[in-house]
Amino acid sequence: MRFFLLEASRRRRYNEGEVRVLKDFFELCPSLAAHCGRGVDFPTVRLLFETFTAKAVVLTCRETVGTVFEIGVAPTVSCPAGKEYAVRVTSQGASVRGADEKGLFRGIVSLLMKIDLSAETLRIPCGEWESGYGLNTRMIHFCVFPETDKEFLKKMIRLAGLCQYTHVVLEFWGSLRYDCLKELSWQQAFSKAEAAELIGAIRAFGMEPVPMFNHLGHAAASRVCYGKHVVLDQNPALHRLFTPDGWAWNIASSETAALLKSVRAELDELFGKGEFFHLGCDEAYYLTGNDTLRRLLPSYLSALTEEVVKEGRRPMLWMDMLLPRGKFACATATGDPEEIPALMGALAKETVAVDWQYGVGSAPVESSVYLKETCGMEVIGAPWLSFDAQKAHIETAKTYGLRGVMITTWNTLKEDAPGIYAAAQLMGAATFDWAPFSGAREITASLLRRAAFRPQSYAECGWSQKQVEV
Repeated sequence: MRFFLLEASRRRRYNEGEVRVLKDFFELCPSLAAHCGRGVDFPTVRLLFETFTAKAVVLTCRETVGTVFEIGVAPTVSCPAGKEYAVRVTSQGASVRGADEKGLFRGIVSLLMKIDLSAETLRIPCGEWESGYGLNTRMIHFCVFPETDKEFLKKMIRLAGLCQYTHVVLEFWGSLRYDCLKELSWQQAFSKAEAAELIGAIRAFGMEPVPMFNHLGHAAASRVCYGKHVVLDQNPALHRLFTPDGWAWNIASSETAALLKSVRAELDELFGKGEFFHLGCDEAYYLTGNDTLRRLLPSYLSALTEEVVKEGRRPMLWMDMLLPRGKFACATATGDPEEIPALMGALAKETVAVDWQYGVGSAPVESSVYLKETCGMEVIGAPWLSFDAQKAHIETAKTYGLRGVMITTWNTLKEDAPGIYAAAQLMGAATFDWAPFSGAREITASLLRRAAFRPQSYAECGWSQKQVEV
C-alpha cells in the first residue's frame, strides 16, 4: 500500500511508498486506502474522513469480506460477544470490527473521534478499545413540522449517527404527501423522494429508521396550542373521520381504520425493512370523557396492534392513557384504574411500551418499572431534552433491564440540540479525547461541523438560524 504522509501545519511531502512509523501513533496520509466490509455506506465514510481531518485526507476503499474496516498495515482485532465493535490501532495501521454493519459504522466513528488535529501531523494514538454502551437500544425521535428545513433535519440525523444512536423515529406532522388522502399534508409538505433522503441519511449513519403516525390523539397533525388541523382546515367535509373536536381519530369508523391502514402501508414501503412502527396513541382527550368511544378502545387497540404485527412490524405505543392515574408520585398517567386491565390485555404481545415522562428528576421512573414488572411489557423510557429526565430514564433502563431509551426533541431542537450529545454520553457513546475539557454545546458544534458535507451559510451553521432577535 502506498502512503503519502502529511504534516498538517506545513503539508510536507514524504517520498512515495515511504512509511514513517511513530511508536505511539498511526499517522494518516492525504491519500488513504481502506478495506471496508459490505453494508457500510462508503460515500458517507469517505466524507467523514474529510470532515474529521479538515479535508486533509482523501479516502479510497476496496470492498472486503466481513464487518471490518482496515487502513494501513492493519492489525488483527476481534469483536467480543455482547459488544457492538472493537478497534485496534498500531503505529502501522488500524482495524475496526463490528458485530454487524451498524456496529462497524459506530466503530469507525469511534476511530474518527481519535484523530488528533492539534499535533504537527494527523495521527491516531495507538491503543485498543471496544464499545461501552450501557443500553443496546438508543433511539431518538424527530418531529418533521411544515416549518422544518430538510437540510437542518438531515444534519440533526447525522449528529445522532455521530452520537451513535441506533434508531431514528420520524414523525411527519402534516409534512409528508400521501397518495391515500391529499389532505393529510399541507401544500409545503415533503415529497416521498425528499423524505427518502432523510431515511437514506439515517441508514447511511448506521441507524434504523422507524415510521410513526398517530392513530388516536394528535389526529390534527398540528400542535394543539395553535389550533391548526391539516385535514379539516383544508376539507371540513371529512369531519366524520374524527371526534367532534377534531383532535382524535374516530375509532368507531371503519373508514378511518381503512385510511390509517393505507397510511401505514405507504410508510412501510417508504421506510423499508425495520422492526418497529410507532402508533402514538396518546392524549386523546375526547375519548377520556366519552363513555361510548372509551368502551371501544380495547377492541380498537387489539385490532390495531394485531394488524401491525401481521404487517411485519412491532407496534410501539405511548403509555400515558394506559397508565392508572393516581398510582405514581411523578408521572403523566390518565387511565382509569378499573379499565387498565382490559386495555393492557387487548394489546398484541409484541407491543412495545414507550413511557414518555418528562417531569421526572431522579431514578427510578416508577411508571416504567410498573410497565415491565407488573404488566410484563418490553419498555422504552422516553425523556425530553432535559438532562435530569434523561439521566433518570437511562439509569432506570440500565438498572431494571428495560429495552432502551428514546430521546424526544419535539419543538425545542433550536434551544436544546446539545441534549442529543448529552444523552448519548449518559448511554456510553464514544467521544473526542479532549471532551472532558469541554462542554456539550461546544462538542455539539464540533460534531455538526463534521456532519456538514457542503459549505454552510450563516443561517445553516450551528443549530439555530439566528443568534439574536433584533
